Amino acid sequence: MINFGQNDRISNMELWTLMFVYVLGSLLTLPVGYAAGHDSWISAIIGTIAGIGINWIYAFLCAKYPQKSLVEIAHLLMGTWIGKAVGIMYFWYSFYLGAYVLRSFTDMTGAVLLPKTPTIIVGAIMIAVVAWTAFKGIEVISRCSLILFLFVVISTLMGSFLLIPDMELNNLFPILESGWSPILKGAGQIASVPLGETIVFAMLIPYVNRTAAVKKTVVSVIGVAGAMLVFTHFVNIFVLGEIASKQLFPSYTSVMYIAVADFFERIEPLVFTVWVFNEFTKLSVCLLVSALALSQTIGSRNFRFYLVPIGLLMLLLSLFLHPDQLNLMSFLKNVWPLYSIPFIIVIPLTLLALSMLKRKPVNRLN
Repeated sequence: MINFGQNDRISNMELWTLMFVYVLGSLLTLPVGYAAGHDSWISAIIGTIAGIGINWIYAFLCAKYPQKSLVEIAHLLMGTWIGKAVGIMYFWYSFYLGAYVLRSFTDMTGAVLLPKTPTIIVGAIMIAVVAWTAFKGIEVISRCSLILFLFVVISTLMGSFLLIPDMELNNLFPILESGWSPILKGAGQIASVPLGETIVFAMLIPYVNRTAAVKKTVVSVIGVAGAMLVFTHFVNIFVLGEIASKQLFPSYTSVMYIAVADFFERIEPLVFTVWVFNEFTKLSVCLLVSALALSQTIGSRNFRFYLVPIGLLMLLLSLFLHPDQLNLMSFLKNVWPLYSIPFIIVIPLTLLALSMLKRKPVNRLN
């Protein structure tokens, strides 16, 4: 059972905005879902539908077992030892994901803003701010996302509007030129990388003050984020064409084309600033979930004790993950979707099946 403390309760609206900002951090930068080239918008639609299904599973479990995290549900349905193994797995998933988010942040910061600053300095500053924020609690992180939400939406829509003169609708054709195989590959990337990564929120839903409405909250935010993803794919295809699939940061590259009357241009710093705050939110969630999963697995009541050591280990791992950004992106597109399957599909489906077989479901507390 979750022990609630100061700054440890959030509303469904705060959960919605936190998940939206969390997901959008990957949507606007990572080149996932572009395996089909100009048909990637079809991948985005299919991937969004799959993502909604994936997220519904853990939302259903959290609604059925209120005030229990995914690790605690595993303990309840699978027993102590298997439950501890599941806890270790989700600790590793969120920890590893956090290291990737941090590495992506340091690489892009070095590429576009601070090319001469050592990576470890940039990463250490970010992890220090993130650890302090996570120490303050989930409510502080969610309040930050409320502030960022408007900036994220406005900057995305404004950038897309200013790119209209550079759009070429013919870039969308011919449809299904490469067949369904690359489209399904791109859909798998989208369902696992930006949308499937929200499985970590199964550790945070117990902090929502009305868990009865969680399913509606989760499904709606994934649907809206997926719609934003489809919209972003259309914009990048219209502006970049086939080269969208070859860019490390396709949305950032598209924004570089903005030039209005030769005086309003080079707004990439604005996009980069929004992206930094998105990555800050995502990394804060990953660090918080890592500490929660570890503390619940070993039976500790104080997750805050583990934030700093986990953050330092996350920083250390991020330095040695991959030799360069190209290698990192290749791993995310080709390996991560398969690596994620046990975490986002197999274990949640197993827990769902066990919960259906259980004769006496836990009574709702809300």
